[in-house]
Amino acid sequence: MSNDQEILDDLIFFSRSGDFEELKQVNAQPELFITKNDVGNTALHMASANNHVDIVEYIIQQLKQWKPEEMRSLVNTTNEQGNTALHWAALNGHLAVVELLLKNKADKTPIYEAQQHGHEKVAEHFLLTMIEEEPEEPVDEENQFVEKGYDQQNQ
Repeated sequence: MSNDQEILDDLIFFSRSGDFEELKQVNAQPELFITKNDVGNTALHMASANNHVDIVEYIIQQLKQWKPEEMRSLVNTTNEQGNTALHWAALNGHLAVVELLLKNKADKTPIYEAQQHGHEKVAEHFLLTMIEEEPEEPVDEENQFVEKGYDQQNQ
């Protein structure tokens, strides 16, 4: 296993489990925070999904120092299912992480844009359509999130 792969594995693990002190000790290059693992997730996805605000903030700080002009594309990196860190934070109800990501150039959703520009019928249509539709691929929380994955598997 290459050194970068080992570092990436550590970043993903510490971001998922919330071990901020260990994460800071990894001494990773900033691009590794948005590098996808073997199932397509990044350290930013894992920290966001699990409400580790301090880690999300740290990752954003690292990305800003690395490529400040590319923050929008960096925080909007998608996993293999097309989900961003913002999607995962919202999916799990992590308001502080959602606010932090939006403050740092995460894309706003189409429903938000419709609402903000007074297009109530469009926003209403989104809500009604989303309620009626089942997701194409359900999120496998047992293998993705600390709350239903890591903690239960390692007890």
